[in-house]
Amino acid sequence: MNTEYGVSFMIGFNQLYYSFSPQIADMQRENPIFQEAVKIGITPLLSSLSIMKYAESDTEVLGYGIGVILMNIGMYFAAPVMLFCIIRKEKKKKSSCSF
Repeated sequence: MNTEYGVSFMIGFNQLYYSFSPQIADMQRENPIFQEAVKIGITPLLSSLSIMKYAESDTEVLGYGIGVILMNIGMYFAAPVMLFCIIRKEKKKKSSCSF
């Protein structure tokens, strides 16, 4: 919030967040297991966003922001897909080796 880019990001983020968060909050109140899953799921995201507090200029906000976005894409999308592919490949190996 100390830079123009930071303010712009937060405005966009808040618009996106508040478009779906009330429904998620209702689901969490109704289902404690879902509530714990959300906590576990967002903890790495919140931790990675804490990196942004070190940005002091618009350029740094942009650089750190892109880095954080790429890191989160890797954590939440690329890593699970890769893990799924590795597991699937291992299962195929084992099934093709058995008689």
